[in-house]
Amino acid sequence: MERVWRLILDEAHEPHMNMAIDEAIMLCQKNGTCLPTLRIYRWLYPCISIGRFQNLDEVLMWGSDLPIVKRPTGGGAVFHNEFGFTYSIVYQEKSSVLPRGVLDSYRQIHIGILNGLKNLGIDAVLYTSERNGRRSLPPKVCFTTPAEFDITCDNKKIAGAAQRRMFEVVLHQGEVSLSLDVWPDWSYNKLKYAILKGLSKQLSAKFVECCLSEKEKILAEELECYLRR
Repeated sequence: MERVWRLILDEAHEPHMNMAIDEAIMLCQKNGTCLPTLRIYRWLYPCISIGRFQNLDEVLMWGSDLPIVKRPTGGGAVFHNEFGFTYSIVYQEKSSVLPRGVLDSYRQIHIGILNGLKNLGIDAVLYTSERNGRRSLPPKVCFTTPAEFDITCDNKKIAGAAQRRMFEVVLHQGEVSLSLDVWPDWSYNKLKYAILKGLSKQLSAKFVECCLSEKEKILAEELECYLRR
Protein backbone atom coordinates (compact mmCIF):
# COMPACT_ATOMS: atom_id res chain seq x y z
CA MET A 1 0.00 0.00 0.00
CA GLU A 2 1.39 3.38 -1.02
CA ARG A 3 1.97 5.85 1.82
CA VAL A 4 2.14 9.64 1.47
CA TRP A 5 5.49 11.21 2.36
CA ARG A 6 6.44 14.86 2.56
CA LEU A 7 9.22 15.80 0.13
CA ILE A 8 11.34 18.88 0.82
CA LEU A 9 13.60 19.86 -2.10
CA ASP A 10 15.59 22.39 -0.16
CA GLU A 11 17.97 25.08 -1.31
CA ALA A 12 21.63 25.24 -0.35
CA HIS A 13 22.31 26.31 3.24
CA GLU A 14 25.43 26.89 5.27
CA PRO A 15 26.53 23.83 7.31
CA HIS A 16 25.07 24.70 10.73
CA MET A 17 21.68 25.54 9.25
CA ASN A 18 21.56 22.27 7.30
CA MET A 19 22.08 20.30 10.51
CA ALA A 20 19.67 22.50 12.43
CA ILE A 21 16.91 21.92 9.88
CA ASP A 22 17.29 18.14 10.04
CA GLU A 23 17.16 18.21 13.83
CA ALA A 24 14.18 20.59 13.83
CA ILE A 25 12.21 18.22 11.58
CA MET A 26 13.05 15.37 13.95
CA LEU A 27 11.93 17.28 17.05
CA CYS A 28 8.69 18.36 15.40
CA GLN A 29 7.89 14.75 14.51
CA LYS A 30 7.66 13.63 18.14
CA ASN A 31 4.01 14.66 18.51
CA GLY A 32 3.06 12.70 15.40
CA THR A 33 1.58 15.60 13.46
CA CYS A 34 4.02 15.46 10.52
CA LEU A 35 4.13 13.03 7.63
CA PRO A 36 7.31 10.97 7.18
CA THR A 37 9.72 13.36 5.49
CA LEU A 38 12.43 13.10 2.85
CA ARG A 39 14.59 16.20 2.60
CA ILE A 40 17.14 16.65 -0.20
CA TYR A 41 19.59 19.50 0.16
CA ARG A 42 22.94 20.97 -0.80
CA TRP A 43 25.71 22.91 0.92
CA LEU A 44 26.45 26.58 0.41
CA TYR A 45 30.18 25.82 0.36
CA PRO A 46 32.47 22.80 0.89
CA CYS A 47 32.69 21.61 4.49
CA ILE A 48 33.16 18.59 6.76
CA SER A 49 30.42 17.12 8.90
CA ILE A 50 31.37 14.85 11.80
CA GLY A 51 29.38 12.37 13.86
CA ARG A 52 27.95 13.52 17.17
CA PHE A 53 30.36 11.27 19.09
CA GLN A 54 33.50 12.30 17.19
CA ASN A 55 36.23 14.34 18.83
CA LEU A 56 36.50 17.75 17.16
CA ASP A 57 40.15 18.17 18.20
CA GLU A 58 41.07 14.96 16.39
CA VAL A 59 39.48 16.22 13.17
CA LEU A 60 41.25 19.58 13.51
CA MET A 61 44.57 17.70 13.59
CA TRP A 62 44.03 16.68 9.95
CA GLY A 63 44.98 20.23 9.03
CA SER A 64 42.00 20.89 6.76
CA ASP A 65 40.90 24.51 6.49
CA LEU A 66 37.30 23.52 5.65
CA PRO A 67 34.53 24.53 8.09
CA ILE A 68 33.45 21.69 10.41
CA VAL A 69 29.93 21.04 11.67
CA LYS A 70 28.70 18.29 14.01
CA ARG A 71 25.76 16.16 12.88
CA PRO A 72 22.95 15.11 15.21
CA THR A 73 23.59 11.52 14.04
CA GLY A 74 26.66 9.33 14.56
CA GLY A 75 29.14 7.96 12.05
CA GLY A 76 32.42 9.26 10.73
CA ALA A 77 33.55 12.47 9.07
CA VAL A 78 32.06 13.30 5.66
CA PHE A 79 33.47 15.78 3.15
CA HIS A 80 30.67 17.68 1.42
CA ASN A 81 31.17 19.47 -1.89
CA GLU A 82 29.48 20.08 -5.23
CA PHE A 83 29.82 16.39 -6.15
CA GLY A 84 27.73 15.13 -3.23
CA PHE A 85 24.04 14.35 -2.92
CA THR A 86 22.81 14.83 0.65
CA TYR A 87 19.45 13.79 2.06
CA SER A 88 17.68 13.09 5.32
CA ILE A 89 14.72 10.90 6.20
CA VAL A 90 12.64 11.50 9.32
CA TYR A 91 9.76 9.31 10.47
CA GLN A 92 8.04 7.92 13.53
CA GLU A 93 9.22 4.37 14.14
CA LYS A 94 5.69 3.20 15.03
CA SER A 95 4.42 4.41 11.62
CA SER A 96 5.80 1.24 9.98
CA VAL A 97 6.90 3.12 6.86
CA LEU A 98 10.24 1.39 7.42
CA PRO A 99 11.24 -1.72 9.37
CA ARG A 100 12.20 -1.26 13.02
CA GLY A 101 15.87 -1.39 13.92
CA VAL A 102 18.94 0.31 12.52
CA LEU A 103 20.19 -2.33 10.07
CA ASP A 104 16.80 -3.28 8.63
CA SER A 105 15.74 0.33 8.02
CA TYR A 106 19.21 1.23 6.73
CA ARG A 107 19.06 -1.67 4.28
CA GLN A 108 15.62 -0.72 2.95
CA ILE A 109 16.62 2.89 2.35
CA HIS A 110 19.87 1.94 0.65
CA ILE A 111 18.17 -0.57 -1.64
CA GLY A 112 16.03 2.34 -2.86
CA ILE A 113 19.12 4.50 -3.37
CA LEU A 114 20.88 1.60 -5.10
CA ASN A 115 18.00 1.02 -7.51
CA GLY A 116 18.04 4.70 -8.45
CA LEU A 117 21.77 4.51 -9.21
CA LYS A 118 21.34 1.32 -11.22
CA ASN A 119 18.66 3.02 -13.32
CA LEU A 120 21.37 5.50 -14.35
CA GLY A 121 23.66 2.65 -15.36
CA ILE A 122 25.94 2.93 -12.33
CA ASP A 123 27.30 -0.53 -11.50
CA ALA A 124 26.78 -0.28 -7.74
CA VAL A 125 26.15 -3.01 -5.14
CA LEU A 126 25.00 -3.25 -1.55
CA TYR A 127 27.95 -4.00 0.73
CA THR A 128 27.44 -6.90 3.15
CA SER A 129 29.87 -8.69 5.44
CA GLU A 130 28.56 -12.00 4.09
CA ARG A 131 29.36 -10.97 0.51
CA ASN A 132 32.80 -9.60 1.41
CA GLY A 133 33.80 -12.09 4.08
CA ARG A 134 34.52 -9.56 6.81
CA ARG A 135 32.76 -7.14 9.08
CA SER A 136 34.10 -3.59 9.22
CA LEU A 137 34.03 -1.21 12.15
CA PRO A 138 32.62 2.31 11.69
CA PRO A 139 35.47 4.39 10.20
CA LYS A 140 36.59 7.79 11.47
CA VAL A 141 36.34 9.07 7.89
CA CYS A 142 33.02 7.85 6.56
CA PHE A 143 33.89 7.13 2.92
CA THR A 144 37.20 5.30 3.52
CA THR A 145 35.70 1.94 4.48
CA PRO A 146 32.20 0.57 3.80
CA ALA A 147 30.02 -0.67 6.66
CA GLU A 148 27.10 -3.08 6.52
CA PHE A 149 24.56 -2.13 3.79
CA ASP A 150 26.55 0.81 2.48
CA ILE A 151 26.69 1.12 -1.32
CA THR A 152 29.90 0.50 -3.24
CA CYS A 153 31.02 0.85 -6.85
CA ASP A 154 34.31 -0.61 -8.13
CA ASN A 155 35.04 -1.63 -4.52
CA LYS A 156 34.78 1.97 -3.34
CA LYS A 157 32.11 3.27 -0.99
CA ILE A 158 29.83 5.79 -2.72
CA ALA A 159 26.88 5.99 -0.29
CA GLY A 160 26.67 5.88 3.47
CA ALA A 161 24.45 7.14 6.26
CA ALA A 162 23.95 7.38 10.01
CA GLN A 163 20.88 7.35 12.22
CA ARG A 164 19.61 8.68 15.52
CA ARG A 165 16.53 7.66 17.50
CA MET A 166 14.84 10.00 19.95
CA PHE A 167 11.23 10.19 21.21
CA GLU A 168 10.57 7.13 18.96
CA VAL A 169 11.44 9.28 15.95
CA VAL A 170 14.19 8.23 13.53
CA LEU A 171 16.54 10.65 11.79
CA HIS A 172 18.50 9.07 8.94
CA GLN A 173 21.15 11.31 7.32
CA GLY A 174 22.78 10.07 4.12
CA GLU A 175 25.23 11.07 1.44
CA VAL A 176 25.84 9.78 -2.09
CA SER A 177 29.30 10.75 -3.30
CA LEU A 178 30.15 10.03 -6.93
CA SER A 179 33.54 10.37 -8.58
CA LEU A 180 34.45 13.26 -10.85
CA ASP A 181 34.36 11.09 -13.97
CA VAL A 182 30.70 10.15 -13.33
CA TRP A 183 29.20 13.61 -12.99
CA PRO A 184 29.66 14.72 -16.64
CA ASP A 185 27.21 11.95 -17.65
CA TRP A 186 24.31 13.12 -15.45
CA SER A 187 23.04 16.38 -14.09
CA TYR A 188 22.33 16.78 -10.39
CA ASN A 189 18.60 16.86 -11.16
CA LYS A 190 18.77 13.62 -13.14
CA LEU A 191 20.48 11.92 -10.20
CA LYS A 192 17.92 13.42 -7.81
CA TYR A 193 14.91 12.14 -9.71
CA ALA A 194 16.47 8.72 -10.28
CA ILE A 195 17.00 8.34 -6.54
CA LEU A 196 13.49 9.63 -5.82
CA LYS A 197 12.08 7.00 -8.17
CA GLY A 198 14.15 4.26 -6.54
CA LEU A 199 13.09 5.26 -3.02
CA SER A 200 9.45 5.67 -4.02
CA LYS A 201 9.30 2.13 -5.35
CA GLN A 202 11.25 0.51 -2.51
CA LEU A 203 9.40 2.31 0.30
CA SER A 204 5.96 2.28 -1.41
CA ALA A 205 6.03 6.04 -0.93
CA LYS A 206 4.14 8.77 -2.73
CA PHE A 207 6.29 11.90 -2.37
CA VAL A 208 4.37 15.17 -2.19
CA GLU A 209 6.54 18.28 -2.43
CA CYS A 210 6.12 20.63 0.55
CA CYS A 211 7.97 23.33 2.46
CA LEU A 212 9.17 23.43 6.03
CA SER A 213 6.48 24.42 8.49
CA GLU A 214 6.77 27.74 10.33
CA LYS A 215 7.40 25.81 13.54
CA GLU A 216 10.27 23.92 11.91
CA LYS A 217 11.77 27.15 10.53
CA ILE A 218 11.68 28.89 13.92
CA LEU A 219 13.13 25.87 15.72
CA ALA A 220 15.88 25.49 13.08
CA GLU A 221 16.93 29.12 13.60
CA GLU A 222 17.12 28.55 17.36
CA LEU A 223 19.11 25.35 16.92
CA GLU A 224 21.51 27.01 14.48
CA CYS A 225 22.38 29.62 17.12
CA TYR A 226 23.02 26.83 19.62
CA LEU A 227 25.21 24.86 17.17
CA ARG A 228 27.39 27.91 16.51
CA ARG A 229 28.43 28.22 20.16
